[in-house]
Amino acid sequence: MTDIPRRTLVTMMNALSSGVVPRRGLEYIAVGRRRETETFVNDLEDTAEGGGAFRFISGKFGNGKSFMIQMVRNYAMDQGFVVMDADLSINHRLTGSKREGLNTYRELVRNMAVKSRPEGGALELVLQRWIDDVRQRMSSERGVPVNDIPPGDVSERLARETSGMSGLTFYQDFAAVVSAYWDDISSGREDMPSLRWFKGEYDLKSDVRRDLGISNMVTDANWYDFIKIWAEFAHRIGYKGLVVFIDEGVVLYKIQNRVSRSNNYERLLSMFNDIMQGKSSHLSIYVCGTPEFIEDPDRGLYSYEALRSRLVAGRFENGYDNYLGPVINLRPLTNEEVFVLLRTLRGMHEQRYGYRSEIDDAMLETYLKTVTCAIGQGMVTPREITRDFISLLDTMHQNPDVSFSELVEGRVVSPDRDPDDDLIEDLEV
Repeated sequence: MTDIPRRTLVTMMNALSSGVVPRRGLEYIAVGRRRETETFVNDLEDTAEGGGAFRFISGKFGNGKSFMIQMVRNYAMDQGFVVMDADLSINHRLTGSKREGLNTYRELVRNMAVKSRPEGGALELVLQRWIDDVRQRMSSERGVPVNDIPPGDVSERLARETSGMSGLTFYQDFAAVVSAYWDDISSGREDMPSLRWFKGEYDLKSDVRRDLGISNMVTDANWYDFIKIWAEFAHRIGYKGLVVFIDEGVVLYKIQNRVSRSNNYERLLSMFNDIMQGKSSHLSIYVCGTPEFIEDPDRGLYSYEALRSRLVAGRFENGYDNYLGPVINLRPLTNEEVFVLLRTLRGMHEQRYGYRSEIDDAMLETYLKTVTCAIGQGMVTPREITRDFISLLDTMHQNPDVSFSELVEGRVVSPDRDPDDDLIEDLEV
């Protein structure tokens, strides 16, 4: 197999052995998903051209939703996009009476990432690189050192370069805070009100007026408008656009209070319509959830008629897969694809610890048959298969006297419980 950089290899093995999707290196273990991947690649091409996409990624627990998101996230960064991601939770939703929507915005901005800062926290990097680029261009145009350019001239140039965003709501406030950010940097100010504003950390408009001289700020009601600004801003400063990933959509499905649930679905609908009708540019959003989150007629998205009419399968699909519609249903990996994955994991383990595994291809087939026997009790997912197989490799590597047959053959494998069952059901607010 292809040698994997050691840091990436160690990080991947640690994550996979814990049942967690690693942030980087997924291309080394990707199997299947060719048609789904083609859809996402096409979406990104459209986004770079000024359009965008809004899709729901549906799959059962452990069936690859988070893996798929991470794959697309990494590919988007490699292609020159800014990305944001957030997991929904009790306190992070699309809207709520306790600023749950604002909390989601804050997490999205906190997790802003680019190719050179893939782990997130790229907000200041993005702003500073753009300002440095503007100053360098001004230096070349004027034939003077960068530090000889008056700060006020830089502020005027920054405002001019963002003037094309004037059609967006809150553009003037955003542009004013961009200038304030440059003022903070040029004056050496450590406590930057401009960064607090970008991150959505202000609670009172009076504080915003005092610190920045403007009247608007990010709130639970308007945070999506600022996502649209970030998308257009990213494009104008040299990136291809913005791609947003929202995972754990099942949290919305778990909200017991019908009005609160409907309010979140209404916000989702407005975002969906906005992108699909071309009212935003250079922006794509992907929302992940279980099939129940989408299809349950009582509490899922299908319970909200305006969403159901947009997401339900066409009358003529007749059970065929459709990877071009608003909902992408992730099918389970075939046994052949899982076998390829197991061989890859075996090679990674050997490279990680510098040895030759005693587990041959025949043993891999035996292992796969053992775990797939659990299908009658409930599907054993790729996540479980991967985690348990790495544990098996660890055990055999550390205990050379233990045989494969002793550990695997004749064992009965029980599938994990869906962790969604552990989510607090009564989200009343």
